Amino acid sequence: MHQYRHYERSGSVEIQSSVSECRESIGLKNRPRNGFKEYLIDYTLNTNLHGLKYIGGKEQTYVEKFFWFFMFTCCVILSAGIVSKAWTKWYDTPAIIHFQENSTPLWKIPFPAVTVCYETKSLPTRFNYTKYYHLYKNNITYMEMTEHERNMFEDLSLICHERLAPANGRKFSNSKATVENLKQVVPNINEFFLGCKWKDVPRHTCSETFSSILTDDGFCYTFNIMVAEELFRMENLHKEYRYLENINTSQKWSLQGGYRPTAPLETYPHRGLGYGMKAGLTFILRSKDKDLDYICKGPVQGFKILLHNPAELPRMSQLYLRLPLSHEVILAVKPKMTSTSDGLKPYHPSIRQCYLPRERYLRYFKVYTQANCEIECLTNFTYARCGCVHFGMPHGPCMSVCNAGSVACMKKAQIDLLTVNIQVQLEKELVEEETVEEARKVVSRCKCLPACTSLEYEVETSQAEYNWRDLFTAYNIPNDDEMLDQKFTRVVIFFKEALVTTSLRSKLYDLTDLLATCGGLLGLFLGFSVLSLAEILYFLTLRICCTIWRKKKIKNGKLDKNNAHYISSPKPVVLKDNNY
Repeated sequence: MHQYRHYERSGSVEIQSSVSECRESIGLKNRPRNGFKEYLIDYTLNTNLHGLKYIGGKEQTYVEKFFWFFMFTCCVILSAGIVSKAWTKWYDTPAIIHFQENSTPLWKIPFPAVTVCYETKSLPTRFNYTKYYHLYKNNITYMEMTEHERNMFEDLSLICHERLAPANGRKFSNSKATVENLKQVVPNINEFFLGCKWKDVPRHTCSETFSSILTDDGFCYTFNIMVAEELFRMENLHKEYRYLENINTSQKWSLQGGYRPTAPLETYPHRGLGYGMKAGLTFILRSKDKDLDYICKGPVQGFKILLHNPAELPRMSQLYLRLPLSHEVILAVKPKMTSTSDGLKPYHPSIRQCYLPRERYLRYFKVYTQANCEIECLTNFTYARCGCVHFGMPHGPCMSVCNAGSVACMKKAQIDLLTVNIQVQLEKELVEEETVEEARKVVSRCKCLPACTSLEYEVETSQAEYNWRDLFTAYNIPNDDEMLDQKFTRVVIFFKEALVTTSLRSKLYDLTDLLATCGGLLGLFLGFSVLSLAEILYFLTLRICCTIWRKKKIKNGKLDKNNAHYISSPKPVVLKDNNY
């Protein structure tokens, strides 16, 4: 028994001696412990991320470790690049526009607002613009003109071609007097229209259908536009004149909410109750050869027409279709409506690329649309550049109205605003002007994004000659000289289809899609999961705290070193004695 114990002690001594010799042979006896390195090795050997265990393992050579380190680094870089693209796509462009599953019936949207303008801005029997053009240009006859005649010519030059506006004319107008002058010489509605039909029902007079509207192209006539009190912020507008005549009806439609549930079928703005010619608008325009003015608007005579959202003020000098004389023009309308899902409401408008109803305030309009915003932006920019605005632009009571001497400035302001690189143009061309800083501020405030609920009308046109004289002859209706001097244009407007295909602006990715995409990419390249993230947090927090706690306990003698398994302890070296 004593011999066995002696042999056991001697064997233990030999084993410890062998361990010491082994440690000395591999250089571990006097080498200080590197806790951080051992900590990393411990993480690589225990993590579930692919490839790391080959980097921290002791059985692999340096060539193998370098190979796996290179592969792991490449996978991290590649996955990070693809995940960053997915994140950018989710954050910067979260919205996508697609067709809704269900179409919208016509009765839920209004018939388009129709605005018509006559190219003749002044009847020669009231003020012969061509005659006074030559008198104004001649230095001798200019002095013979009365002040009223000169003012009338300059006022009309605001709505004729800009090249006709005299640069030496008045720079500012008495806005009320200018508008009254234009109103006196323009054709009235009975001289403008011959007859009107709405939904195949003739109207006694076209004044029941159309009302006067003041645009940037002068006085025109409009149908189905919103009432002025619902379209404009009347408290912020000037009081000199009105842009829309009073419409004696109550409005039961809004751009965002549509028609009220209690609104009847016959309401205002008028609904689109059907498609085809019988459910549309028909009217006949007339003009006389002696009333045509080829100096004011040039060689193209006739009429302009624009179909627009009832909540928008038309810009007839910029957007319109031609209605030639002695022709019938067919306008087949296809509505284009876009709405936005509730999931996009938390996003910023610059990311969503549209404005909700209460997100963008317009000073002169109650209803936000992109067109109304652009009109107000042009008004503010023109005032900042020229110190005045066009009489057709909605403006405040403190703003002056431009006249013929400021037409060149207004034209330049409009071109500058439409320039894509407006900031560069301001710095290069306007650096010497005092209004540069104010103009920059106006441009920075524009940002006229579309409304999140928008309504537009696409139009297909066709036309043919309107041979009304041959028709009169066929019916044996005598044509007197007064009738032979007239030219008629027939216009038919109707919806092309029974249903409206509505577009929906919705989320391209939600948070679940983003997590699925990023998780799939990280799992594909690294084998990463939520538990991998918990593992990293564990090694960075709880594992470190527990290790420090154990070391302190061992140092104070409160914990047996042989029973304390802390990460800095090297693994024991097991020696095999074949003889034993």
